Amino acid sequence: MKTVKIVVDVSMYPSIEVLKEPRVSDQISKQVYNILEKNRQKARDSAIIKACKNAVSLLLSKKKGVSPTFLSVYLPLNIIESSDDTVVPSVSSDEDLLETSVGEDDDSIHSDQLSSSNSQGSHISFSLCNNVMTANTTFEYLFDYFKHSLSINNKPMNLEKIVKDVCSYAFLELNCSVNIRMLKKEISRQISHIVQSARERAAGKSVIEILRTKNVFSLIFKSIDSLNRLEPSMGFIRYKNDDYLSPSLFIRENNDETAIFQFYPFSNIVEITINETLVRKALSSFDLVRALDTSEIFNLVSQCVATYDLKLNLPVFEEILKTKILFERSTLNSSYFLTMSVNVAEKEDQIDKVNEQSHIDDSHSFCEEEIDAIIGRTYNTRGVKRSYEEDPISVEPNKNIQRRNKIIKDQRDLLHLKDTYHLTDSAFNAIFKYIQSKRKLCSLKQIVQLRKNTNSKFPIAYTKTSSYVKFEYAVRTAIFVAQKYELKLDQVEKLNIRFNMDGTLIGNKHIVAISINCIEGGRQCQMSTHLVPLALFEIQKENTELLRKTLPAEFVADIKSVKHISVGEKNIEIHIRLGGDLMNAVYVFGLSGFSSNYPCVFCTQHKDDLHITEETAYDKITTEGKGKNKKTNTVHIGPTSYHDFTKRARSLAEQKLCLAKKNNDLGYKCEPLFGDLFDYQDYCVDTLHLKLRIFDVILKDILSYASRTGKYGGEHLAIIEKKIEILNQHCKRTIGNRFFFQVETDDKNKIIASHGKLSGHLQDLFFVDNFPYKEILGDEVAKSVRSVVNKFKELLNEVKHNSIKRKGHLKRLSLEFVKEFRQSGLRTTVTPYIHIIGNHLFEFDEFNDLGDYNMQGVEKNNDLLSNIYFSSTNLAKNPLLTMLQKLYRMLEMNFEEEAERNAMAEFARTGVYDFVEALNQPKSLHDDDIFFYSNEQQEIDSDDEFKETFNRSIEDVAEIEDESDIDLDESMIWAPEKRFGTNFLPRTENRFKSFRRS
Repeated sequence: MKTVKIVVDVSMYPSIEVLKEPRVSDQISKQVYNILEKNRQKARDSAIIKACKNAVSLLLSKKKGVSPTFLSVYLPLNIIESSDDTVVPSVSSDEDLLETSVGEDDDSIHSDQLSSSNSQGSHISFSLCNNVMTANTTFEYLFDYFKHSLSINNKPMNLEKIVKDVCSYAFLELNCSVNIRMLKKEISRQISHIVQSARERAAGKSVIEILRTKNVFSLIFKSIDSLNRLEPSMGFIRYKNDDYLSPSLFIRENNDETAIFQFYPFSNIVEITINETLVRKALSSFDLVRALDTSEIFNLVSQCVATYDLKLNLPVFEEILKTKILFERSTLNSSYFLTMSVNVAEKEDQIDKVNEQSHIDDSHSFCEEEIDAIIGRTYNTRGVKRSYEEDPISVEPNKNIQRRNKIIKDQRDLLHLKDTYHLTDSAFNAIFKYIQSKRKLCSLKQIVQLRKNTNSKFPIAYTKTSSYVKFEYAVRTAIFVAQKYELKLDQVEKLNIRFNMDGTLIGNKHIVAISINCIEGGRQCQMSTHLVPLALFEIQKENTELLRKTLPAEFVADIKSVKHISVGEKNIEIHIRLGGDLMNAVYVFGLSGFSSNYPCVFCTQHKDDLHITEETAYDKITTEGKGKNKKTNTVHIGPTSYHDFTKRARSLAEQKLCLAKKNNDLGYKCEPLFGDLFDYQDYCVDTLHLKLRIFDVILKDILSYASRTGKYGGEHLAIIEKKIEILNQHCKRTIGNRFFFQVETDDKNKIIASHGKLSGHLQDLFFVDNFPYKEILGDEVAKSVRSVVNKFKELLNEVKHNSIKRKGHLKRLSLEFVKEFRQSGLRTTVTPYIHIIGNHLFEFDEFNDLGDYNMQGVEKNNDLLSNIYFSSTNLAKNPLLTMLQKLYRMLEMNFEEEAERNAMAEFARTGVYDFVEALNQPKSLHDDDIFFYSNEQQEIDSDDEFKETFNRSIEDVAEIEDESDIDLDESMIWAPEKRFGTNFLPRTENRFKSFRRS
């Protein structure tokens, strides 16, 4: 089961044993709830309390008598819900659902949303007619239930709020009984019907918005039965009918508290319901004597059992009652009803009667010896039935030993093959699943031939230091992949293609990998397995001039020539956007880089003024000339923009004018790598590298400040070592030993230095709330640095998780972060990435979708290239060609059907894909039978050939340039469930209508 880890600071408690106390447990649960609320998530209170208790128990089993520092609470992923609105596609209606009336009111309702645990009377009203209760509710009251019905989780719906309101009205106002089980079924069925009707009306739009237009929803309940008032008993007013199995209701009002008890008998079980007043009374003595006072509830149950003449196991009921009450301790401050069910045992006279009826005359039965003579000897199985290989037959002990030894030998041989040829666990498991699926292994020679046939589909041009395809071919392939996720892609007039360019070091080779994806296809097209490879180049070093010499002129010209793509009869405009980190943008645009006086890629702000934002603009006084010619000028230094040229935004025209004067003017070093292919406005910052670099800067500044102790010699070293010990302990608690700190000498000074790689997810774990700011930095700076980190986390959360753009919100967070950073005491200057946050990030968010330019998939693709290169058994003659071919084969294998793979290759070459004629012809059952029979016959006929080729396979290996599979967690080599399934639609619903022959 997948879980979410939440780290809670418990260092304020003296020992681990204290964490078991109810008061402390409630405080820990509250911290977990607050952390979830910050992340716009929520979970049931009972689930949080249970997870916290499990975490405390686990900590106690590992460490006893030790002062706690932090507590790791693990919540199952399926119980966590997002607080954001959910919109799901419409599905087919269910004709079996009952019709439920939905009332409408012209008056608009303005009220706050209700949580599942709190309800307000103004949002629900009741009426009773002919033993049928009608509840009129508002949208706000049912919002959580609608949201649950629209979510993709499989958890049961929490009906506590509405059940409590219905029961309270039925018990107190109507003095009626309530069938709780039937009531929950009625609520769930009617809410599902309301949501289903709204889905049909929504037609792909937001279902929540359709439901929001309805002001009143009417729910009908038939699980309410009227009761007659009887004489009081045990201080309770009693209600019951004359029927034998009529439920009993007990109500007692005393000191502004109302105790409610319902005894609802069925044929085989009894349903008992009590309210929070009786639960609170039972718990009143628990904190003092650690025992529950359930005598009153037990007496009520005993009286009802005697009245109905039922055989109920009262000790078992008492244990169930105590367990339920203890589990509900956390909800003492709220009102609720507690329901439990107890089985009813059959009476002895009924059991005897059944035994008499089932008595069989065994005078003609056979003994065991006679049965064995007739049907053979039988053996009793104990526990799980054993397989044939493991079944011990006592009469053949030698054969059992031989069989067991043979199994062990086969397993050892298989382990030897796995270790000798470096088969990973995932690769071995994939092969095992392949064999389990009743498929046949073929020889290596056949695999090599298939690989050659597949490679022949890809028109790859290559040299010793390069390998690439035509840009139009790659664009068509990207469109084909994007069509799988955006069905209306053929209706757009312009497609945006992201041009991903990134360098990576593979062994001793510096490789520049270029890939593309269609932005309109969505985030799925950014995954490493869905990126379309365009080119691989080997260079000596990454810079503009070497890239200009390495990239073939025809390759650059080919990219520039593609302005439109013909798809069937339609001509679609292509707009190429640049993707990559800031360093790659420096190379592509021909800039001087971060060490120049104008380090920003998007504007020409001087490095001394990078910290300027809207809030810190000022007038700067400058002087020109000397002596009598000296002049004083006032220049306004204000915020910059990435698109507004009046606010110093960069442009190709400005670059051309500056290069005509002198080099490095305003940071322009040379002409852009691709000429006028990319404007500066075609590039957007990558939020992945922005996060990595800024966290790196914060950590570097923290270590730099912590290394300044104001002491010298051994005293300075002792302080440094103590801080390093604190930091290393924090690393072990959060991310393990992969990242650590130690003392290093910098210019004869002892400083704190970090070692290891702190990647993105490790940064989130490292900079948690219990990071030892105070112990490392001191009181004043620690508070401001903590504020900087939390502000940056809030900004990242807004960029990553908030799908609804709130006007001005990201801008406010950006300006606050830059202000907090400069006031933190770590440094007064800012880096280019922090300058981008203060001036450009909110502009990107306004005019673009920042998620479209995230480079996480590209970085994973670089790791994939390394795996391909190092997993080859033999050194390839043309490694770049081999890697590009394998990338295309893996991309092609995303399509499960062979027809789809052939269609992708055909469309990429020609732009013609006739889905209607080529793929939409239905196959008859007879044809399918012949197809499978042919495969069966072919397998039988090829057995001899398989044995022969298998014997020759060892000789073939020496002649074949082998490529081994990749060790990936999400391997697409044999995972049909992860591929694109092909569901051929009827002609009228074909989703590729524009891809037809003219």
